[in-house]
Amino acid sequence: LENGSLQCVPGLTANPEKQINVLNQEISTDLQLEGKITQTIRGLKKFVLIGEAREGQILQAKFDLQAEQIDSVHIHWYQRQGNGHWKLVSDMSEETYRITKNDRGRKVMAVMVVETSDGQVKRVSSNVIGPIQ
Repeated sequence: LENGSLQCVPGLTANPEKQINVLNQEISTDLQLEGKITQTIRGLKKFVLIGEAREGQILQAKFDLQAEQIDSVHIHWYQRQGNGHWKLVSDMSEETYRITKNDRGRKVMAVMVVETSDGQVKRVSSNVIGPIQ
């Protein structure tokens, strides 16, 4: 119990930098490699990335979230080169991401973070796009 809320991953917060630190410490290497970061988000029907894996293109996060008691929804973008760790590429919460030359050869995914009115923080990962050309 943290700040009056139950959390599936100890230390999980809505802060993107703290999220990646928690992920690096708590989620197994196999799950990181597959890009499968999951917790159930009640009311989430879909969460996918759409777009071409090329420099200059825009990736768009499409989701269908039909739930009550949601205080905030944030989408954070991560990249990975090879079999390394996922790295936060922007501290902004955006539904779109423009692929840059820094993304070349890497994979990109998004993580949706939902905070409910009772203080719970839930997250789910999108599909992985890449490697970027």
